Amino acid sequence: MFGFDGEYRRRPVQSLGGASHTCDRDTAIRRAALERQKRNELRQKANGAVVLQSYARSFIHRQRRKRAEREAFDTYLQLHRDRVNEDENMCFLLRRLSFFYSSREALDSGRLIEICQQILRNPSRLLQHSAHDPIWMLRVCKLLDACLLELTLPQSAQAIPLRMLETFTTVSAVERYVEDETLLYKYLERVFGFLIARNYFVRLRQLLDEKCPPLDGETLQAPSLMAEAVLQLLLRPLTVAKRNTASELSQLFCQKFITEILATSHTDPIRYFVLPNLAECVEFPFALLMQSLHFLLESKAVSRSAAESTELDEEMNRSFLFHGVMQTSEVKQSNSQPREVFSSFLLNSLLVLDRKQLATLEQSNLLIVYVRVIAEMMPNILQLSKSTLRNQATPHRHTDSDEDDDSDESDEDDDDQPTSRTLDYDMEQPCRPFGELNSKERNCLLESIAILNETQRVDFIIQQMEPHIEHTQLIYALCEICHNLMIYNKHAVYEYKLLYTLAFTPKFVRAVWFKLAAESTQLGFSAPLTLISKGVVPKQQGVDRTIPLLATFCMLFGRLLPTLHDVEFVEQKLLVTPLQAAIQHVRLMPFSIAEIVQMSKTLKDISLGLVELAFRTVLGHTDADGKKLRQQKQIWANLLNVVVFVLNQIHTRDLRLGFCPEGHWTVSRLDLPLDRPTDLPLTHSSRMRGIRPFQPIRDFTREDFENGPPMSTKQKRSITILREIPFVVAFNKRVSILQGLVAANKMRIQGHQQAFLQGPSIKITVRRSHLYEDAYDKLRPENGTVMHIFCSTILLTLFPLAEPDLRLKFRVQFVSSLGLDEAGIDGGGVFREFLSELIKTAFDPNRGFFMVTTDNKLYPNPNVADLFGDFEKHYYFIGRIVGKAIYENLLVELPLAEFFLTKLAGKYSDVDIHQLASLDPELYRNLLYLKDYTGDVSELNLDFTVASSSLGQTQIVELKPQGQSTPVTNSNRIEYLQLIANYKLNVQIKSHCKAFRKGLSNVLPIEWLYMFSNKELQILISGAEIPIDLEDLKKHCKYGGEYTPEHPSIVAFWTAVEGFDDLQRRQLLKFVTSCSRPPLLGFKDLDPPFFIQNAGDMERLPTASTCTNLLKLPPFNSVDQMREKLLYAIQSGVGFELS
Repeated sequence: MFGFDGEYRRRPVQSLGGASHTCDRDTAIRRAALERQKRNELRQKANGAVVLQSYARSFIHRQRRKRAEREAFDTYLQLHRDRVNEDENMCFLLRRLSFFYSSREALDSGRLIEICQQILRNPSRLLQHSAHDPIWMLRVCKLLDACLLELTLPQSAQAIPLRMLETFTTVSAVERYVEDETLLYKYLERVFGFLIARNYFVRLRQLLDEKCPPLDGETLQAPSLMAEAVLQLLLRPLTVAKRNTASELSQLFCQKFITEILATSHTDPIRYFVLPNLAECVEFPFALLMQSLHFLLESKAVSRSAAESTELDEEMNRSFLFHGVMQTSEVKQSNSQPREVFSSFLLNSLLVLDRKQLATLEQSNLLIVYVRVIAEMMPNILQLSKSTLRNQATPHRHTDSDEDDDSDESDEDDDDQPTSRTLDYDMEQPCRPFGELNSKERNCLLESIAILNETQRVDFIIQQMEPHIEHTQLIYALCEICHNLMIYNKHAVYEYKLLYTLAFTPKFVRAVWFKLAAESTQLGFSAPLTLISKGVVPKQQGVDRTIPLLATFCMLFGRLLPTLHDVEFVEQKLLVTPLQAAIQHVRLMPFSIAEIVQMSKTLKDISLGLVELAFRTVLGHTDADGKKLRQQKQIWANLLNVVVFVLNQIHTRDLRLGFCPEGHWTVSRLDLPLDRPTDLPLTHSSRMRGIRPFQPIRDFTREDFENGPPMSTKQKRSITILREIPFVVAFNKRVSILQGLVAANKMRIQGHQQAFLQGPSIKITVRRSHLYEDAYDKLRPENGTVMHIFCSTILLTLFPLAEPDLRLKFRVQFVSSLGLDEAGIDGGGVFREFLSELIKTAFDPNRGFFMVTTDNKLYPNPNVADLFGDFEKHYYFIGRIVGKAIYENLLVELPLAEFFLTKLAGKYSDVDIHQLASLDPELYRNLLYLKDYTGDVSELNLDFTVASSSLGQTQIVELKPQGQSTPVTNSNRIEYLQLIANYKLNVQIKSHCKAFRKGLSNVLPIEWLYMFSNKELQILISGAEIPIDLEDLKKHCKYGGEYTPEHPSIVAFWTAVEGFDDLQRRQLLKFVTSCSRPPLLGFKDLDPPFFIQNAGDMERLPTASTCTNLLKLPPFNSVDQMREKLLYAIQSGVGFELS
């Protein structure tokens, strides 16, 4: 209840107490947290002060205590100097010395030296006590540790500490006082265990670096007595460990030796003195070293971080049963830096140490471990910059004097090497971004590569590999070694003996492939090869295992294939002669034909999948996939390169032997932009240089846009396929692409008026009786200005060339043998006849530019220089007119030799010995016989010369310098075979083919022809040698005037033509179109189409207008009359006057 006093509103309350001391919740929380933080800081400062004071008091007390003990030590030693070796006196002195000894106290060194002198006078009692009593053992260990530390001090006495270490750690010295062998080695194990836990190897290394005089090179003689003593100290714990290899301490000794001596940076004493001497030492436990490395490899006990090294020390300390011996601070200090065990220096050390130890691997079956350990360290070479490959002088301390037995097999032409144009990557950068190498590590890696490929080591690996050829770990390890060498040097298989020796080991090549096949079978759809074939990035584990196998197989098999002739490839007998029984044919081909067919199918799918991975779509891959590919772009680019390389080798062999089924190589699922061939710039241009596989999508610069719009992923994939593996695209599709590129080029050069017989053109008048001479005289480069006078003014303005541009339209006027101009206007038909007859005349063997092989195929005349001094100009001209024929889609009957076609269609102008059969089959058979000759080749009295005859004169040509005085022997006969084939196929006609290709590319970019094989190029030039398909011709034939397909004259015409033989049908086709071969893609591509028109007059013969592919046919109703008139017209050989 409230009382009402009449006030109806509250009056304001006046507060005179000042500001309020209350605060809100957040302020209170912040204030409490701040106060708590201050209290915590004060508490930490107080605790820190307590710790510092405690440490200071401890230090002061220890120093005071040590001073007291030093005084007691000096007093006691002064009183009992003559009886130091008594047990009670020795115990008193050693306990105090081990407590107060410090390397920073100068007087302590004197005390140590004095007590050691007393001990060395009679060490027997101390050794015997140490062998039986752990307490005495600990005292001796601490004393030896102090001696070792004393040796590292400057201006310190060295003789007494060294004598102490020798007396108490040498087997021969200790066994005089400890007769029980088991007890002896137990004592030595504990002593070395304690010392090694206290950085025994680190101190010896420091001592060696400081006390050893400078060294200029490798030496087996000790540069000083100290160096010899340190070497023996390094070897003693390893000698002890060798006695009981199963002991845990033995393994730990070797592991410490590995991590602290072999795997660290090599100073000159280690590099030039210690390692060579250990390699020559028969007592060095190399097998135990390999077992320790195997343990490290399997358990990953020692990794690249400091944690594993610390665990190793702790495990060692527990094993020695000396708890509390090693100070924690020293352990942390000694392991504060991360240590890489499988380092570049360990790789070099291992390769140097195995110099005379390889036989021990054979006896202990450690070959697989040896190869695995080397493979584990091989990725270190990927830190090397590619610029190191250009250094001629590799720092290699060993000289390998052995003759290279396989050098004759390595003399392949460099053009066989798998080089890449679209698959380049930066050659100056290291393969992996590990950081910049110092010169010492770089030289170490280069030397390791050279040592690894020494003849003795490679021969041992190959020899001992035979019983373990199916071992999975051995195959993976060898492939890892080869793969890293390949990534570092793309010509590794030609330059490194290990790789090309493995390439000529068929069992290994076969084992690698079937290991890949077995893995794919076991894993099914999740197998890495299957995923790659689908354009999917496998898991990293699959990449690490599969890519080295696949890349190594492709490189080795690609190296082996060029050395196998076709008979060896198909597993047939070498020769069918009476001498066959005397020939022992060694088979190098690892696979059967059926296996090769299946292999080519797998590699084809893999290559397409790699192309898809190389150029990724934004939506097709995740960021994780892209990151994986970017990190390993060199590895993936190399894989694509070698897969394409070996696939092309198999395809080339199939072109000659035809062992694959029809349609094996083509892939129907490819999506190429055939409707826009201009989207496929196959020539070397600025746009093409931007096609780099496995590169991230980047922003385009102004310069990129000036070169045209950026290419899509589809374009990049299509261009890569057409340049690297064009045979997976059907031949008809590639012809369509070529025709589209030509049509686009015509539009750019000739303009859109060329379809109406207008626009710029070249007018030329030639005599039929001197067709080649007139054409050469008027179309050669020197007459370029004269030719332009016949062209329009527009041509002079647009094309001020130094020679006639044969891509322009031609207007040809024939002059008959009577000197009169032939009737007819050139609408295209006269030009086609002119070009066809010109090519036939130019390639006529009687003219001298070309010769015929035994199967009547044409190739350049090697001796043409005796007939024409300026023959290169003629070949340049002939190449231009052949290019013009391809450019105009004109088929000419021109049978060219297979090796010559290969020179034109191949990316390289040189061909190998396998093409020799198309030039001289007899010589090819003789060379094969010589290759497999089992007798002494030197008895055949051959030398490195070849006889060349020209115009009845014979000349002896040396195949190499001093070839006339170099006999052909069993060791160099492969080189002789290669040089003979190279001379016949390449050297003799090098300038001929160079001029011909240059002329061809003047009209038609030579890159456009790389899409076709040699046989396909022959079809492109001459058409397919198939009968004329009358049904196809009838289906695409057009009629004019009164003619229809049902007209009696048309019915009679087709009935008469059906009765023609193939030659007569070709004559009819040539009569109408000026070409006797059907179009490449059928008569649907004949432009203008085949056209028949009523000529009206029954008394006339059939005539034709080849310009428009028009047959003017009188309305003959009788089949016999139609046949008679047609044959008379097509076989008369009359010029254009007939129409």
